[in-house]
Amino acid sequence: MKPIRRLAMTYARLRYGKVPEPLEKWSAHGGVFWTWSVQETMVEATWRHLPVNVRELAVLKAASMIDCPWCLDFGSHLVVKAGVDEAKVRDVHEWRASAAYDEDERMAIDYAEQLSATPAVVEDELVQQLRARFGEKGFVELTASIALEHQRSRFNKAVGALPQGWSRVCALPTAPVHRAAVG
Repeated sequence: MKPIRRLAMTYARLRYGKVPEPLEKWSAHGGVFWTWSVQETMVEATWRHLPVNVRELAVLKAASMIDCPWCLDFGSHLVVKAGVDEAKVRDVHEWRASAAYDEDERMAIDYAEQLSATPAVVEDELVQQLRARFGEKGFVELTASIALEHQRSRFNKAVGALPQGWSRVCALPTAPVHRAAVG
């Protein structure tokens, strides 16, 4: 591994306490490593229009729809660290039946669920409600956040990234987790 990538891994270890497994997977390809590292850094620095609870719960729901165990573990950690109530993390799979969410969170989670379906079928009325509530900038940020999580979750699922114990309150599904066969 090149020295600058080792430095980036050291930074990740200092920031998170250990290197996130997907980052180790990215490091096999310098172009992917730097493109995605810069992308994640820019997202964190510039996507701040939406309330963090709305954005992060939608992202967590997208990870649950793709069934990415690593993303659910790390995402649950980030959501709780951002100050979101742990009950909301635990209930993300059964959000419709839970009283834990406010109306903004429900709209965002519903949108993430619809956008994450294959094929994606999003109700026009929900899009109008999201635009009215969060404005065009907020709607674009929400959509981009969910789409970015699709990229993360599909990559992590394909390379067999498993939970690393990031979160003590984790939105992991109850089904057994299997590592993907990767060469």
